[in-house]
Amino acid sequence: MSASASTAPSAEQSVAASPQAGIGWPAWVALAGSLGVLLFHAHHYAFLTDDAYISFRYARNLSEGAGLVFNPGYEAVEGYTNFLWVILLAAVDRLGAAPHHAAIPLSMACTVGLWAVVAGLAARWAPADRRGIAAAGATWLLALTPSVAVWSTGGLETRLFELLIVTGALRLLSEDAALSRANALGASGETSRVLPLAALLLALGTLTRPDGLLISAGVLGVAVLLRWRELSPRLLWTLRSAAVYAAVVGVHYGFRRMYYGEWLPNTYYAKVAGQTWWGLGAQYLEVFALEHAVYLWVPLLVVGVAFHLRRGTALVPLVAGAACLPHAVYIASVGGDHFEFRPLDLYFPFAFVLMAHGAASLCRGPARTTAAIGWLALVALVGGELPYRAHAGFPERYIPSFPGGRQDEPRVDAYLHPDGNRLHRLPGLRRAAAHHRRLLNEITRHYAGLRRGEHALFLEETVAEGRALGRLVERGVLPVDTHVGICCVGAIPYYSRLRVLDRIGLTDAVVARGEVTQPLLVAHARSASREYGREKGVDFWSVDPVRLLFNGRDPQFARSLRGLHRLEQDVYFARVAPQLYLVAELPQGIEAARRKFGTLDLQSVRDADAVNRTLRSLPARRPPGAMRRE
Repeated sequence: MSASASTAPSAEQSVAASPQAGIGWPAWVALAGSLGVLLFHAHHYAFLTDDAYISFRYARNLSEGAGLVFNPGYEAVEGYTNFLWVILLAAVDRLGAAPHHAAIPLSMACTVGLWAVVAGLAARWAPADRRGIAAAGATWLLALTPSVAVWSTGGLETRLFELLIVTGALRLLSEDAALSRANALGASGETSRVLPLAALLLALGTLTRPDGLLISAGVLGVAVLLRWRELSPRLLWTLRSAAVYAAVVGVHYGFRRMYYGEWLPNTYYAKVAGQTWWGLGAQYLEVFALEHAVYLWVPLLVVGVAFHLRRGTALVPLVAGAACLPHAVYIASVGGDHFEFRPLDLYFPFAFVLMAHGAASLCRGPARTTAAIGWLALVALVGGELPYRAHAGFPERYIPSFPGGRQDEPRVDAYLHPDGNRLHRLPGLRRAAAHHRRLLNEITRHYAGLRRGEHALFLEETVAEGRALGRLVERGVLPVDTHVGICCVGAIPYYSRLRVLDRIGLTDAVVARGEVTQPLLVAHARSASREYGREKGVDFWSVDPVRLLFNGRDPQFARSLRGLHRLEQDVYFARVAPQLYLVAELPQGIEAARRKFGTLDLQSVRDADAVNRTLRSLPARRPPGAMRRE
């Protein structure tokens, strides 16, 4: 019998019972408090992103019978990377809850589920007499971490993905324990009763987000490699697990190939397509590590790993490492992510559980218990301070790629300056905070790591634009078959229901495989040509990357009109409502546009008389409260 098998019974004796055993009422009170704080924290940051509306549009189209397409009645392109989330939203939509209403409650429900799984994982694998400390420690770290609160909403699949992956890891540990017990007792027949539910959960995670494939391979692979000497009694479980995972994921790949004609989602070609950006990716990870004080995690992580090695439960830290470390390398290779640490949010549950185990193993006597709990509190305090300031100090108006993309903006100088907080005036922390600030400026300049506040403010503009276009369609000002070309294809297509050409290629297969025109921008490197827009029958090509409509009360409209006139751009404008103007290029030409849009008085910006008449009709100044776009 192998060494790992011989140590299994003693290690399993402390985890065979329910994880609830040995948790006293003070720990239950602490757990309830952590859940309350987590929900309050998540509610404080609740928001939706414009990108989530891409999934919402696919879900609604599926619910309404148009299929999993972006533009109903046209080519099928997989412009989403969260199949299971889209299917779930479509099912909820059929029940009467629109995707944009259902997404946040569903994400919050997944957050509660993740909290429960983290509590169970921390308690089950902690010292038997200190399960309450471990469960409370892990869940309080979860509750107090701003990034966890931020991605409890957002409208994307983030929290569903994390729930499936972490639950799959927990189930894998339970299956491994059951197999080890059966092998140690010589009960070979018991191994056949261990159902491969871990493989099923990890497969569902892969259907929720493609990087689940890398994580699942690591998690399942490390379980097989660690127990390779027990391969014979575990062979049936191994084959079952492989078959379950391959069947679920394989069916999805087959569906993709038949429905979309591709093996990979279109977003892969639009965003990655084999390109690497290690330098920016490393900076993205470094900003994450500094912002969340990962350097303070290390002592407790080391103690936690040592605790499991002594105990014979090395699979616990190995699963955590297999889930996080290869994934972090992948994130670094692609240059990070457009969103503020969204793909890295998965690491918190695994890290916090190991840290809680390390702290619980140290809790022997009042002095050591106080020190261990104090260190957890320090992790929460320092790791939450920079993210909290980053959100609290974010501008209240939309500024693209803040802070790195707008170095001329006065707010950049004060944003996250180390002198703005007493904690970071300390010598070591001041240096770390200053370095973090420099790196943050650099990655946001490339559209990586953009803050929750920026996405929330941007969504306000796209929702307003989409609803305004929808009203124009309802009033007959724009025909229902109007085709527009814009760069942000979330809320605008969702609310307007217009046919849309995605100029950065997320939902267009040709653009996604086209030439890289903006190599310094993460996930926004490609763009459609005007010639392609003409071929696709686009009616209006927005001058602004996002919007077609301009408020005449906004001084920005007057400035834009004058600027376009001076540059003699081939651009047209028309008043579509009181003090509301449509401004765009006309890929099909002015004559075709006037035939199709007969109610619009389209004027060229080159026509000085038309521009001057419009400028004279505008309000003298913007009234209080009017929105302005930077």
